[in-house]
Amino acid sequence: MSLESDRRAIGTSNEQARQNIGKQLTNDLNRLVRPQSQRKQLPELAKRGPLPAQTGTSTYTAPAAVGGGGGIASPLSETDYSKREYWENSIISSDGLFSIPAIKKLVLTDADGVQAIINLAKPVQPQPS
Repeated sequence: MSLESDRRAIGTSNEQARQNIGKQLTNDLNRLVRPQSQRKQLPELAKRGPLPAQTGTSTYTAPAAVGGGGGIASPLSETDYSKREYWENSIISSDGLFSIPAIKKLVLTDADGVQAIINLAKPVQPQPS
């Protein structure tokens, strides 16, 4: 671009800015002079009387018979030791002196007499460091 075209662009920009200031001033003055439009009120509805008395009807369905509130009632007790299941590999202590059988599944009974089964993950043998 040449200097002449730069000056023309600057002049045009200044002219538009001045026109915008004039338009904004005109709008502001008109807002002060002209009253704002009044809000229309909603039409008033005719009052209705209360509903007549009626008899309600329903079909009663009894809830399903389940023990308690759907959770496990504490305490949990192991009633039969022979129901335990073990993983095929035992856990070996870090010093290598002990081999402890790893429990796979426990069968417990809660306070309501409901059976709770706990499945345990297969243990990972720690790597010597």
